Amino acid sequence: MNKIFIVCILFSLSSLLQAAPKELTGRISDVPNGDTIIVTDENNKKHKVYLLGIDAPELKQAFGKQSRDYLDRLLFARNYHVKVVIKKRTRANNIVGTVFAADMNSSQYADINGMMVMAGYAWANPRTSKQYVSIEQIARNRKAGLWEQKNPVPPWKWRKDPK
Repeated sequence: MNKIFIVCILFSLSSLLQAAPKELTGRISDVPNGDTIIVTDENNKKHKVYLLGIDAPELKQAFGKQSRDYLDRLLFARNYHVKVVIKKRTRANNIVGTVFAADMNSSQYADINGMMVMAGYAWANPRTSKQYVSIEQIARNRKAGLWEQKNPVPPWKWRKDPK
């Protein structure tokens, strides 16, 4: 009898976990920095979303404001409507995921995370995803964005010693 009860509990818990949405759609309400957005869903609930696989310069760091502004322009050009494929949630229940936005007059979705790396406004972050490492190398070779600097400092190093 106890085994049946435990199996029922486990089945119920797994059903609840699977019920969590794997995607979020909504409209951008804020772009606080180059790797974070605030998405407002159809119920007017705000969600903080960290862009998976990238790390943009901090706002007080070289290229920090340019990174944020570039992300804002990318999203503005797509009417601020996004679809986020959720990879995980943080302890604070914020979303970590890949942001997609449809081009105007098209049904094709663009990978915004990858576009930030390709334009040179963010580093690939292999600690969270290796997906953008080769794209970063292309941006480096082209000296795009922050790669025009002689020795750009990655944000994870800058945070330890922000001079």
